[in-house]
Amino acid sequence: MAGKEVLQAPPWLARLLTPLFARHIARELAEKHPGLGPQDLSEKMRTELRAKLGREPTAEEDRLIDSVASRFPASEAKPEKPVSAWILLAANLVPLAGVLFWGWDAFALLALFWMENVVVGVFFALRMLSIDPRDPALWMAKLFMVPFFCFHYGMFTAIHGAFVFSLFGKKYAVGGLSVLEPAARAATDYGLWLPIAVLVASHLFSFVWNYLAGGEFRRAQLTRIMMQPYARVMVLHVTIILGGIAATALGSPVWTLVVLVALKIGLDLRAHVKEHSKA
Repeated sequence: MAGKEVLQAPPWLARLLTPLFARHIARELAEKHPGLGPQDLSEKMRTELRAKLGREPTAEEDRLIDSVASRFPASEAKPEKPVSAWILLAANLVPLAGVLFWGWDAFALLALFWMENVVVGVFFALRMLSIDPRDPALWMAKLFMVPFFCFHYGMFTAIHGAFVFSLFGKKYAVGGLSVLEPAARAATDYGLWLPIAVLVASHLFSFVWNYLAGGEFRRAQLTRIMMQPYARVMVLHVTIILGGIAATALGSPVWTLVVLVALKIGLDLRAHVKEHSKA
């Protein structure tokens, strides 16, 4: 019904609303026909349209069908570990090198993992901006939700950072929520700038490879993307902080820090593979 309404509308209105309707139609069809892929879906929609109307689809109808299919998830499961997962694994080996060869303690690890949260927030803001860019109606929602996310996630990350630095980095005093200056000093003292750059490169690769080149941006939902980094922080960093407290209490022996890094890698990879296998 939604597709039919678009086709009966004036051409300028049909073009304006096609992305909006296509996104909702694709979502409904994905639930109704979970085994179909984009190509199968296109053929099914065209076959049903020919049977119902007794003619070939018009250019406008073809455009709507293609728009729906482009937002439909692939029928075949993605590889168990996408290429970006191996890049993520390699990037997370840098903190392991810090523990084994550069004399890092628990605070250095937790500070780096917190700084990665900031990087994650930047890329999720970019994801939100990139969702279905040809949909004018969606841009109206982005004008509110992207600045809101930047403010809210920024406050959330600042509170988290103040907690990490106050609890584990005693010599890096935090005044209120002003975490960036002590974080920069800690990055310089512990040599974290290279690991940060490697983690940025890993997240950039995933953004380009999975989200843009892989077409995830066509099927993503704005509210779901906005909430994803909070889930990552809550699950991953609560676990890591508890592990950091235990490691600090034991005097930060190397084996406890290796376990901490391994725990972070495992949780990261699990979340990464799950996220992109669903996209």
